[in-house]
Amino acid sequence: MSDSAPESSPQSLSSNGVRATLLSCLFFAGFGALIPHLPTWLDATQGFTGVQISTVLTIGGLSRIVAGPLTAAWAAGQSDKRAPLFLFSFLLTAGFAALWFVQGFWPVFAIILLMDVGFWGLLPAVEAALIRLTKQGLPPYGVARGLASAAFIVGSSSVGALVGGFGPWAIWAWLLGVSIALIGAAIVMPKEPVEGNEEAGFVSRLMEGVGLLKNRRFAMLIFAAGILQATHGYFYGFGVLIWTKDQAISQAVAGNLWSVGVAVEVIFLMFLGNWSSRFASETLILVGAIACIIRWTAMAFLPPELLLWPLQVLHASTFAAVFLGAMRLVNQMMGDEKTATAQMIYMALASAPAQAFTTWAPPKTPRQ
Repeated sequence: MSDSAPESSPQSLSSNGVRATLLSCLFFAGFGALIPHLPTWLDATQGFTGVQISTVLTIGGLSRIVAGPLTAAWAAGQSDKRAPLFLFSFLLTAGFAALWFVQGFWPVFAIILLMDVGFWGLLPAVEAALIRLTKQGLPPYGVARGLASAAFIVGSSSVGALVGGFGPWAIWAWLLGVSIALIGAAIVMPKEPVEGNEEAGFVSRLMEGVGLLKNRRFAMLIFAAGILQATHGYFYGFGVLIWTKDQAISQAVAGNLWSVGVAVEVIFLMFLGNWSSRFASETLILVGAIACIIRWTAMAFLPPELLLWPLQVLHASTFAAVFLGAMRLVNQMMGDEKTATAQMIYMALASAPAQAFTTWAPPKTPRQ
């Protein structure tokens, strides 16, 4: 049975909800290019080895353990909830622009590290804004989050096709363009005051955020949902490289395989989101755990392309069901004001380190 009533169904369009949806779509259009295609860019344009790529992704993930709570404490002390949107959007834009001028492992590593913090710092701020502002009217959260996931498909498939036509620097161009657009989207977001934290010192806000871990349900959520989401880490980092090098799948087909996974995520969130609220959030996470066992066990045997398509369909459970269950639990436990901070703590202490360690061992793929 459900642990909460089904999500409400607002009847009128909300301008703030539309703005939050636009922001989320832009973010995920960039995320859809970054996650599957960044390793390709590092390999093709910078000559990074598998070990170097895994080092960049791993250290970037581990950095979020520190950066997540620190940025959450900083954001809680600002007068405007848009502050982290501005900070991370400018950071990403500056980082991608700088990559045009640098070469070599250490300079690129340093910039990618900062940009990794920027993307993953922006994610909980975007998610919290979407949850909060879609309560004011249409579109409802499930539909809005589904549209954002659809934008992930656009980013993944479009960049895969652009790489085939224009080369790997198309990945960089797409990500720079999205980062610039995110600045504009942040500007048009509604100005919302941050309640209750302006007068507290930075250390006090930091301890308050970390203190959320005293909530045993929240701590257990971090462990359970975080581990399940982290099972995607190795796939995010090296899935496309394994498909294109070990299995001789074209970059375009690899992008389409990614798109199928996210397409079923979109369908789940947009059309089954409200229906799934009939079930306890913990039930959704359990379903995702079972699907993870099936999906990743099969993927480990490098199945033929024909079998990769149905395995990608399981993304609806391994990611979407777990994600929706976790986001609902965070909001139920913490309320609107603490949701953004709780999400940053969640991603910093659960998803970040576990995903980092799952990307540490690079695949032994032949260089082309």
